[in-house]
Amino acid sequence: MSATKISRRAGTYALYTGAPRQLASDVVAALAPGAPLIPAPAEHEQLLFESEVFYHVLSSQRDFFEYPFGIQYVEPTADDVRLHVESARSLDLLLSGLLPGYMPVGPGERGELHGLCGVRICARTERGIELRRLGRPGRLKLTGPSRRCFAQAEARLLERVEDNGEQACWRTEGRLTDQEKRWDADRQPLVYEPIWRDAAWLPSGLLRRLGLLHTVAVPQLVTGHENRLGEWWILELDHFADTGLRRAELVQALTDADHGLPLQLRGHRDWKPGESLGLVLLQDRDKTATLQLRYDRFDYPAKGHTDRTEMFAAIRQRISTLTGEAQLPPMPDGRATG
Repeated sequence: MSATKISRRAGTYALYTGAPRQLASDVVAALAPGAPLIPAPAEHEQLLFESEVFYHVLSSQRDFFEYPFGIQYVEPTADDVRLHVESARSLDLLLSGLLPGYMPVGPGERGELHGLCGVRICARTERGIELRRLGRPGRLKLTGPSRRCFAQAEARLLERVEDNGEQACWRTEGRLTDQEKRWDADRQPLVYEPIWRDAAWLPSGLLRRLGLLHTVAVPQLVTGHENRLGEWWILELDHFADTGLRRAELVQALTDADHGLPLQLRGHRDWKPGESLGLVLLQDRDKTATLQLRYDRFDYPAKGHTDRTEMFAAIRQRISTLTGEAQLPPMPDGRATG
């Protein structure tokens, strides 16, 4: 592959994943001829696992970060995906959402399992950890500021769990806890629902393309949730009052035939004509999964929040590198709601 082609493809890889340019160049140079830039998981169980990971990312990372969800970039491969977190704070929240714990309730009542059932820390590296699910495929790599940062984050989580009278299931090595066995036997996880399994390609695909939310889109805050047993996924993109939205640019990247997802633009609707604030609906041809983008502008107060002042400045600096804004095509007969 020529240097020019590597550079061009590295730019595309960095766009979708958010990866630093040197990492993107290294990944592209190592790809086999004809291999996709953003591969799908080779195993369906890995895809299902990633759909659960994305669900917990949405549930746990509901705060302001320099990068959406506190994840600076991702590195997807056919075997797994790596998430690089931006800070100790984002790591704290992410681990609390992913590592399984059990909260008991009153006598004779069933407690609550939170996090990913059966997940354990199977390896510790210089810059992070690797998570795997016991008994079946499912692997996730987390990297960040330092190995020490991960050790401290796990220690803080363990202390909080024990202070609350909960059980840290992830500390039980090599086997499921009795609570996890009951939870799994009762088919509590959403991933057992047929609707979820049919639609799991969408959350997995979004996880592998998280970079688009800051390399193409310009929100100050991204939150989201799933609906209809995983058939619908909603991303809420809040913007500063004085910045663009870049809706068309994000839609184009998400629906790109070579690197995007098998989604089509079904419609969009503005809450107020001409303001571009409202809903954008994307759906696959077979209607197995739907992505709804919700756009809004809101000036969150920084006064009284010392950390927000610096965070907002960092977000604005990131946003300032993206300019230009195209328009979505008119779709008078399209729809933006279910």
